[in-house]
Amino acid sequence: MSAIASRLADDLDVTEWDALEADKQARIMAAIGANTPPSCVATPRTEDELSKVMAYSYENGWRVLPMGQGSKLSWGGLAKGIDLVVSTAQLNRLVEHAVGDFTVTVEPGLKVADLQRQLRAQGQFLAVDPAFGELASLGGLVATADTGSLRQRYGGLRDALIGVKFVRYDGAIAKAGGRVVKNVAGYDLMKLMTGSYGSLGILSELTFRLYPVARNLRTVVLSGGGKAIEQAMAEVRMSGLTPESLDVVSATLNHRAGSIGDRVLPQAERSRSLTIVVRFQGVAEGVEEQTAWLKKIATTHGMGCEQMDGAADAEFWAQSQAIIRSDTVLCKVGLRPSGIPWLLELVDDVNLDGYARLHGGNGLGWVQLAQRDELAEGVEKLRSHCQKNGGFLSLLQGPKSLKQSMDVWGYAGDALGVMRDIKDKFDPQRLLSPGRFVGGL
Repeated sequence: MSAIASRLADDLDVTEWDALEADKQARIMAAIGANTPPSCVATPRTEDELSKVMAYSYENGWRVLPMGQGSKLSWGGLAKGIDLVVSTAQLNRLVEHAVGDFTVTVEPGLKVADLQRQLRAQGQFLAVDPAFGELASLGGLVATADTGSLRQRYGGLRDALIGVKFVRYDGAIAKAGGRVVKNVAGYDLMKLMTGSYGSLGILSELTFRLYPVARNLRTVVLSGGGKAIEQAMAEVRMSGLTPESLDVVSATLNHRAGSIGDRVLPQAERSRSLTIVVRFQGVAEGVEEQTAWLKKIATTHGMGCEQMDGAADAEFWAQSQAIIRSDTVLCKVGLRPSGIPWLLELVDDVNLDGYARLHGGNGLGWVQLAQRDELAEGVEKLRSHCQKNGGFLSLLQGPKSLKQSMDVWGYAGDALGVMRDIKDKFDPQRLLSPGRFVGGL
């Protein structure tokens, strides 16, 4: 037994590296820079046990990689010198669902899909639609700030998270916010922890605001050329339409199979599909009125139009989520909405099998590329376009060789000094996810 496992085994559930399942080993190794694996994985079942393992780590100077279900563990920078992985997968309880207040308090290891099923039984839901939604944990969701297309209507995770508890580098437990929506006590640690990639503390409890499940949902897909997409998007943004989701999507269409990204075909048998995907929700009359308005915009710009309701609507969004895969190069991007059509064209030049989904209201979204040799130059071209349009590109997942050949985050702002100061206060010994966050923090 390793020295770390031996020290922890009396008080905690510890699995040595050689005893881990192969898929967990692969997820962890994809997240760290070295070829040497960590000593073991500790899996606390209570907040007190989580506090204890961090206190041990502080006393011994062990560098820790926090992990939930592992679906997004490889996102961001490669962690350095990891001694111990701390998994919150067994911290997976629904602590309290205040149905009347539209809030829910959960532990971080609870899967998003499992929570949504429990909430929908009460006619409520958490307004997120993240990548790998069936596997993703709520702690990982917050750590990576992965909201999805629903941010068009409901805002991002920073708007949904209203209370948080976390364990500090030294084992102390901190908390902020509360279990009611209107809570103004203390510092806004919820926003600070969201998107911090486990670099400031390990989440132990989360409280979210909820929304009622819509009775009527409809998706309308507009298709056309780049110019039509640009003009129609501008008109939709300036209109009084209030969609739940508003995305611009570009993907390779497989002519023989009639599906997206089904398999690699010769270039002559493939073409690009540019679409605007709009989803409405609400009372039936309002959905009908907004649909008619959108179809009028489509007609004005000579665009094709497809409407999906009921099961077809649900199936479409399930398939859209499934397109994001763990064996690809995945980038998170942001830019001015006016620059979206040109980014989609550039994705074609960089990678014929690319897939891009941008949220039309704010210019945030995904670019997914098939793994190819010498892809770093293409990613840098996409990043340059985003930066010229007031945005960014972060390389979330990809081969280690690609991450080691370029700056994963590509941060060009002037806040690194502030970030370092915050890191020094929250993790002065650099024990938490070292190297994973912006600037190697």
